[in-house]
Amino acid sequence: MPVLNVSGATVSYGGRAVVRGVDLAVEPGEAVALMGANGSGKSTLIKAVAGLVPLAGGSIELFGTPQKRFRAWKRIGYVPQRTGAASGVPSTAAEVVSQGRLAHRLLGMPPKRADRDAVTRSLAEVGLADHAHCSVDTLSGGQQQRVLIARALATDPELLIMDEPTVGVDAETQAALATVVADRIDAGCAVLLVTHELGPLTDRLDRAVVLADGKVVHDGAPPRPVGEHADPHHEHAHPHANGDAADEAIWGGK
Repeated sequence: MPVLNVSGATVSYGGRAVVRGVDLAVEPGEAVALMGANGSGKSTLIKAVAGLVPLAGGSIELFGTPQKRFRAWKRIGYVPQRTGAASGVPSTAAEVVSQGRLAHRLLGMPPKRADRDAVTRSLAEVGLADHAHCSVDTLSGGQQQRVLIARALATDPELLIMDEPTVGVDAETQAALATVVADRIDAGCAVLLVTHELGPLTDRLDRAVVLADGKVVHDGAPPRPVGEHADPHHEHAHPHANGDAADEAIWGGK
């Protein structure tokens, strides 16, 4: 049974379809890249999968359950697109990561030892163990992105969804991300990664799905990087189209 099954998905903004009849399945333990140019609809599709935007047509199933009836959000870790970890309220890195544990306990209940251990483990996994008590607004952009990745990991997900996590971050963060993804794949976690280019993740991905104008135009072997994109120190900093740029900074409370 796929962990994610998207069938005929259509998403519209202002009466214009930006995702059009997309089919996409991700199997347990599979690592899939979702690729395409700016405005191709890839981030919008991910938001629909995460329940952040409604479908105009088609259906989404998560772990065999129709999305509208799905409640086990702790099985999914989600890293949004370039929002930064700071939300206007002073928070430490550990406090942001702890949001990833909210779905594991009853509303209003204090964190248990398992929650605290998951936060500590997740920060260590992204190389930020020494920054747990640092205010996130004092961290670099790459470090803030790693905090968001740690928040998703703290859920102990069976499906990890990441929306362009390498955009505008340094080579160190890209390398840390590649290690995290590889470790999660080895542990049997399914991964769905939105990206313009694969970089150090190329060899760990099973397949790539490419969107153009809201439709799937390729579903198969990942493309091999060429030129400057094959350089492991290449920093990915493409501008974003308005339709795919905004996202939710906090998703851990679902």
